[in-house]
Amino acid sequence: MNILDLTNKLEKGKNLGGEIVYIKEENIIYGIDSVYKDQEEQSVTVLRSKDDTIKVDHFLTLLNEIYANLGDKEVLIGSKEYTRDSVREITSIEFAQYESSKMLFINI
Repeated sequence: MNILDLTNKLEKGKNLGGEIVYIKEENIIYGIDSVYKDQEEQSVTVLRSKDDTIKVDHFLTLLNEIYANLGDKEVLIGSKEYTRDSVREITSIEFAQYESSKMLFINI
């Protein structure tokens, strides 16, 4: 999924009340550790975390800054900083609510 598509879908989820972003792979939920832009490769990789995650507003700010620098590049999900062989494509964005918590899942 490209930066603009991801940003638009996250904005829609935010308008529904989504506050936090997680990565979901099958039945496993991960947080977001960091976002890397590779100017040489012209790509963006979001690294998943077992503990921490990020708020929707902060994630949108990061994506907008990267878009301003690189343009509309594909955003991939990775598990390690320097390993490009373990990156996965984003398939969809999902809104969920559990009690009072509203969250967005990036499905891979």
